[in-house]
Amino acid sequence: MKNEKNQNLYSSLRELDLTEIEANLYIISLSLGKIPLSDLARAIGISRPNIYKVISALEKHGLAKFSGRDKYERGFIVESPKIVLDKLREKREYIAKLDRNLIPNLPEMLTKYHQSGGATKIRIIQGHDQFLKLFFQIIEETENTSEFFGSATDFISFISWKEEHKWIRERIKRGIFIKVLLLDTPDARLLARTDKSQMRETRIFKSQTSFKTSFQLFGNKVIIWQPKASLAILIEDKLIVEMLKSIFYNLWKDAES
Repeated sequence: MKNEKNQNLYSSLRELDLTEIEANLYIISLSLGKIPLSDLARAIGISRPNIYKVISALEKHGLAKFSGRDKYERGFIVESPKIVLDKLREKREYIAKLDRNLIPNLPEMLTKYHQSGGATKIRIIQGHDQFLKLFFQIIEETENTSEFFGSATDFISFISWKEEHKWIRERIKRGIFIKVLLLDTPDARLLARTDKSQMRETRIFKSQTSFKTSFQLFGNKVIIWQPKASLAILIEDKLIVEMLKSIFYNLWKDAES
């Protein structure tokens, strides 16, 4: 248990950007208390002159301090682990703030990135968890509107209505509108009845042939969903997206609203 606690403390110190030797010095000093610096240097395996450099580094991190006036007579004291916890929380709050500030600007930045050109990118995503992760990625990367075409019944049967409602809530929170062109099924009609409250416009696609798959457009990307095989194909290509968007809106004009 003692080793496990030390390992947790060591990991926390490393996350605060301490070097290995700085973290070890803090942990050893914490357990040994106030001891001569020569003994402390031997405990961590460095020379006495270098121990002052490590201690100074700990001071800069706000995790240690000297007491006394004469450099070679001063006592060395590390701060409480509570300070480590406080600093760790401050860092995580700062990172969380950066994350919150970055997410709203991500779609615009991705658009600029895509405009810079580059080769077509294609990814194959397999498995329910990865399928679902990609589905929620759409929200993070969409600026205004997304388009979905295909079978709502097969898609939702695969991910579950619970995840669909969670996705809808997140999409509404981000202010993202969606246009859905769906095969005529009870699930499609159910979605259409809640269009106004869920920032969505649903149209029914009349097809003589039923199919299980669908595709979704967002930014300069398209995802082809194949829920029966637990498979998705993510294509990042401006020209392919423009073609599919043209097909979508031509079918959209003739569909039942």
